[in-house]
Amino acid sequence: MEDAEHTRTADGGTEFHADRIADVTEADFVAVTQETFVGHAIEQFRDFEPVSDETTVYYLYVTDNSGRLVGVMSLRELLNAPEDDVIEAHMHTDLVTIDADADPEYAADEVAERDFPALPVIDDDGVLVGVLRTEDMIEVAEEEATEDIMKSAGFSFTDVETARSSAILESSIPKILKLRLPWLIVALAGGLMAGGVIEAYEDTLEAVVALAFFVPVIMDMGGNVGTQASTIFVRGLALGHIDDRNAMRHFAREGLIGLLIGLIIGTIGAGAAYVWQINEPYATELAMVVFAGLVSVCVVASVVGYVIPWIMNKLGFDPAAASDPLITTVKDVTALLIYFGLAAVLLAELL
Repeated sequence: MEDAEHTRTADGGTEFHADRIADVTEADFVAVTQETFVGHAIEQFRDFEPVSDETTVYYLYVTDNSGRLVGVMSLRELLNAPEDDVIEAHMHTDLVTIDADADPEYAADEVAERDFPALPVIDDDGVLVGVLRTEDMIEVAEEEATEDIMKSAGFSFTDVETARSSAILESSIPKILKLRLPWLIVALAGGLMAGGVIEAYEDTLEAVVALAFFVPVIMDMGGNVGTQASTIFVRGLALGHIDDRNAMRHFAREGLIGLLIGLIIGTIGAGAAYVWQINEPYATELAMVVFAGLVSVCVVASVVGYVIPWIMNKLGFDPAAASDPLITTVKDVTALLIYFGLAAVLLAELL
């Protein structure tokens, strides 16, 4: 294993990279000395404010005056004990502990054999240094197993992305141009195709000039949604979170997310279009066109933002370099066809 590291993420989760069990130990617990009265211990539990909602508070840990662990009580046992009794009279002294310097894989095996949601961690002197939650050890065990499997195969999830990053950042200028320029030419071709779509609906634009006001909105929103989706997908692919087994589930989920985003954004855009052109006889129809255009472009951009990087990766191309130009081309042409096609139908009486 590499050097130990234990960090808490912004959403309250944890990432583990440990070579000893102390590095994945929670320091958030309730402990009292053995002479403490039950009533006072209950008050300490009431005042306890865990750092994380995931912190285990089901046990009261009992120490001597030197901080050495001497007993443990469950919260249920504590609440059922007479408040004027001392903790020592009710605590369990047959302890199951884990050494702070224990190897994570060994500790995971120990936790697997016990039916406890948490186990106390002690140092060489028996001093209580933290609490190990079963959930933490499951994550550690999964990381250990994944690392062992990848090492035995001779590569890691980051190897391919590291090589691609080096190729982009450190290669000669001609090679960088060779990697990036073809996809930008694809984007240029897509832009020309989008221009062709607009030209094909020139009569529609002349009849309802207000349609042109919302073309940038339709195209920019598709670009933003598609970029978000492709960035999330490429990162998930690089980290090994997305693979052949779960790709279709992620595609379907992203399509649903795109639909929900489209419904929200489309409603806002349609409302703005209606208010903007409220004095025009076609205000309602225009709002409907804007709504349908935004919904469709968000769905298309979300799906192709996932599918295109996946296809590029399968074909051996760098998804980071190839995805955005292709996504831009597909969503621009598709969005304009849908937008002007709907406009031609709904605003037919004005043409």
